[in-house]
Amino acid sequence: MHFILGGAFNGKHEWVKKEYDHLTWYSAYKKDSLPEKLPGDKVIAIEGIERWIREYILENEQIDAVCERFQKRIDTWMEWEQETNGTVVVIGTEVGKGIVPMNEQDRSFRDACGYIYQYLTEKAAIVDQIWYGIPQRLKEELT
Repeated sequence: MHFILGGAFNGKHEWVKKEYDHLTWYSAYKKDSLPEKLPGDKVIAIEGIERWIREYILENEQIDAVCERFQKRIDTWMEWEQETNGTVVVIGTEVGKGIVPMNEQDRSFRDACGYIYQYLTEKAAIVDQIWYGIPQRLKEELT
């Protein structure tokens, strides 16, 4: 799994398109559903994970339930990678480096993103941060 994070409109989408050929995209920005079952393609990009997290928080789900839901989904994607020798590329926007939100739901969203991004970072073999189009490798596990 490859996790890419960075600021909004910082070039994550474009960078992934340059790094990988023949991607199948699932994008929260295009109102796609968060995929559970993945097709047999070799590389799957899942973009805008923070938007799906926000949806669940706005549905009044508790942080623990949202985190558990995403952890199970991430584990399912990792199983798919093992079974197909494919790669899942997860793209998320950094939302935790600003002012602490006053609204409880906004704080829950920020906190859930932080917990889920930690889980993604732990599970992913590669983690890159993209700031203004410049990649910085944060983690790379050698196989």
